[in-house]
Formats: sequence, structure tokens, C-alpha cells
Amino acid sequence: MIQSNKEFRSIYDYYRKRIKNPLKGRQAMIAVGCKLIRVFFASMTKGVVYNGSKMIEDIHRPTQLPQAA
Repeated sequence: MIQSNKEFRSIYDYYRKRIKNPLKGRQAMIAVGCKLIRVFFASMTKGVVYNGSKMIEDIHRPTQLPQAA
């Protein structure tokens, strides 16, 4: 999912590169997997259609991220 979906990739990159408490690779994958489960659950129980931009907007992030090396 991380390789094929740009929204989930951006979430993964955020968890890996955040300034405070960056996650290791496997930890970030687990966090993204949990987000995917929450998206599936909301889609099935509420009947909403997946909207990647809405999903990204719901995540509270600091305004600046460190630049990739």
C-alpha cells in the first residue's frame, strides 16, 4: 500500500522523518497499517467513499518537516 498509494506514502514518510519521535521503518509501516484499518472501518460502517485528500487533512502535523537528504 505504501508503494502504490501516494497518500499512504506521505503518511509513512511523515512518521519516518518527523522531528519529534521519528519511527523506524517497521514501526512506520505498522502505523500506516493501523490508519488503513481505520479507513476501511469508516468506509464499511459509515458508507463513505475513500477520499485521500480528506484523509491527509485529518492528520495534525507540524507546519514544517525536515528536508530529505
